[in-house]
Amino acid sequence: MPEVIEIQDNDANEQWNPFVGDETNELLRSNSNLIDGNRNLYEAGQRVLDETYRIMQVCGNPDNPTHSETGIVIGYVQSGKTLSFTTLAALARDNNYQIVIVIAGTSTSLFNQSTNRLRRELRLDTRFDRKWTLIPNPSEIEHQETIQTVLAQWADPNFQNERCRTLLLTVMKQKDHLFNIAEIFDGLNLNGVPTLIIDDEGDQASLNTLARRAARQGIDIEDLTESDVSTIYRRITRLKGLFTHHTFVQYTATPQANLFINIVDRLSPNFIKLLTPGTEYTGGMDFFRQEAHLVEEIPLTDLPAPNHPLHEPPESLIAAMRVFFLGVVAGEILQDQRNRSMLVHPSRLQGDHNQFTEWVRGICNSWRRILTGNDDAEKNILIADFREAYDDLRRTVPNILPFERLTDFKLVHAIQYTPIVEVNSRRGSTPQINWQDSYSWILVGGQSMDRGFTVEGLTVTYMPRNVGVGNVDTIQQRARFFGYKRGFLGYCRVFLDQVTIDSYNAIIDHEENVREQLEEFDINNKPLDNWNREAVLDMMLNLTRANILYDNLDRDTFDEWFRINAPHDTEGFIDTNRTNLFEFLTPIQNSFAVDEGHNNRTQDQRHFVARVRLQDCLSNLLNKLKFTRESDSASYSSLRGIFRRYLAEHPNEECLIYLMSARSLNDWTRRTRRLTRNDEIQQLFQGKQPTKDTSQFRIGDVYPGDSEIKNANLVSIQVHLLNLRDTDYTSVPTLAIWIPEHIGTDIIRQPENRA
Repeated sequence: MPEVIEIQDNDANEQWNPFVGDETNELLRSNSNLIDGNRNLYEAGQRVLDETYRIMQVCGNPDNPTHSETGIVIGYVQSGKTLSFTTLAALARDNNYQIVIVIAGTSTSLFNQSTNRLRRELRLDTRFDRKWTLIPNPSEIEHQETIQTVLAQWADPNFQNERCRTLLLTVMKQKDHLFNIAEIFDGLNLNGVPTLIIDDEGDQASLNTLARRAARQGIDIEDLTESDVSTIYRRITRLKGLFTHHTFVQYTATPQANLFINIVDRLSPNFIKLLTPGTEYTGGMDFFRQEAHLVEEIPLTDLPAPNHPLHEPPESLIAAMRVFFLGVVAGEILQDQRNRSMLVHPSRLQGDHNQFTEWVRGICNSWRRILTGNDDAEKNILIADFREAYDDLRRTVPNILPFERLTDFKLVHAIQYTPIVEVNSRRGSTPQINWQDSYSWILVGGQSMDRGFTVEGLTVTYMPRNVGVGNVDTIQQRARFFGYKRGFLGYCRVFLDQVTIDSYNAIIDHEENVREQLEEFDINNKPLDNWNREAVLDMMLNLTRANILYDNLDRDTFDEWFRINAPHDTEGFIDTNRTNLFEFLTPIQNSFAVDEGHNNRTQDQRHFVARVRLQDCLSNLLNKLKFTRESDSASYSSLRGIFRRYLAEHPNEECLIYLMSARSLNDWTRRTRRLTRNDEIQQLFQGKQPTKDTSQFRIGDVYPGDSEIKNANLVSIQVHLLNLRDTDYTSVPTLAIWIPEHIGTDIIRQPENRA
């Protein structure tokens, strides 16, 4: 009998008041970046506490016997998500959660990084109060007895709660380790055992990678069996299903996949919390908007390609290294204790990593030889090249040290003693970076340094890698150059090709749009099931990998004319729309005037036009008209969303309303239009007049065509009243809306994905 995969049963978000105890307070106070000299929390520490408290509020009250909820916590790339979920674990301990499971990392290095971070921040090696039992990758043979003993203490009414230990289990996101931890708990009595499951990088590997295949095979998502889901997804959902009282919290900076999977999926989140980075954080807005001069374009000639192999190090790589080493010397002179690093990310191929590693080593060896040699002419040329890099740095570091101080023997030492490490598994296991071994580093690699990998003190990034298929989450995760670096931002440089630069700019718009939409769900604790799943996304990009999306995504481009194709689709709305239209127009009819045009126009080619506030038009007309054909209604809804978001920043924006073929509300010609076989208007717009050049007029001299009845810089709304040929439909209101370039955008959406 095949296993049937249980579907998520999202509870209403529960509110309770967690207790903030010693565990949470001491974790935050032990973090030197969050407290002042009097052991009081800085604003950053208070922010972490406040946000974590609100996350805990939508986790289950441990005093309740049952709870089952899935949520998502969204931060920015490199913005401190680990501190958030570590604090959440501490807060769970303060509130008598018996089990905290952290699913951490798809590789051994990332798993160890997360486990060690938890061990360090919870001070497990320096305290003796036995509040925690940490078990990395637990197995049934080695650890079941320990786990049973800890749970038995909680269940014993005569054993004091303050003496009970919370199980802290870290498990690698790998099928065997996930199987092992589920086997331990399978069969145990877990009734009333409050459990917190944290899925770090919850969009990676956890989701069902066979979802699209199942959809193509026509399998209903509620009928998925074991063979229709991927192994890690099956292991995680099995683990969730063992606990009668649990909250599953996904942490990620790239939530596209989680937000757009089908809402009845067991891993579809039903609550959302947004993390706010500290003031020292520098992300996409800093690098690509406020400080765009920190981003340097890699010329096409420096980009490796199958038809354009590189046979020597590109000049832009050499320029990036000059900037990096000058920054290293400046940091050492100023005794900056933080690391200084350079990341070279040429591609996903290990052969390319090796090639670039050899180039970097060769450049360093050449510079060291020249700077320590006796050829003054050669040395002067090299120093002149470094002078160019210095002048570039001086634009962003006005108080930079004098050039001569940065190019004495310290520059030679920086070049000679900076380790150059190829970070991949080409020689076996991926090298682990011990950041304490050296002040400066150059790392060369690809995927191993994408998601979750922190490059300490990263100042210069050289990434000639193209965007590939253009998945937003993949490109975002490559931005290791984001992070808490405002104090040395002027020394930072990011070298990218122009397509990647354009992609990051588009991703910023997408990311901020998603966060803006989700903010009300966060603040008001609204169920995420009610979110209308759509977002701004440039056509050059894809949302995420297609295999995890059960539902197809629709895309709309709003940058010219939008038309309603079937305004008659629901007969009952024709009269309602007409009534709402005239209720809007009647009070403002004196604002209308006949539009200007050629005297030889026909009545059909003469229109009534008024200039009104776009906000009034949206509220009192566009929001009241209803069009029910799916292809119309979804796009129409998206368009109104675009207007709402634009008006939030431009509340006084105006628009034009054209009453097509009208001289007044009472003298409005009903145009006749034919329907296609798909029951849509065959051709709404009237064309140019004349249609051919004549001795008297050129094409369009008398009438330029309906498509030109607009103001290129203003939203222009054409209102048509139609009689539909060979039907009984008369005076059917419909719209054509011109969206100017500065307002228009591309939308991606998932239709009909509501609970």
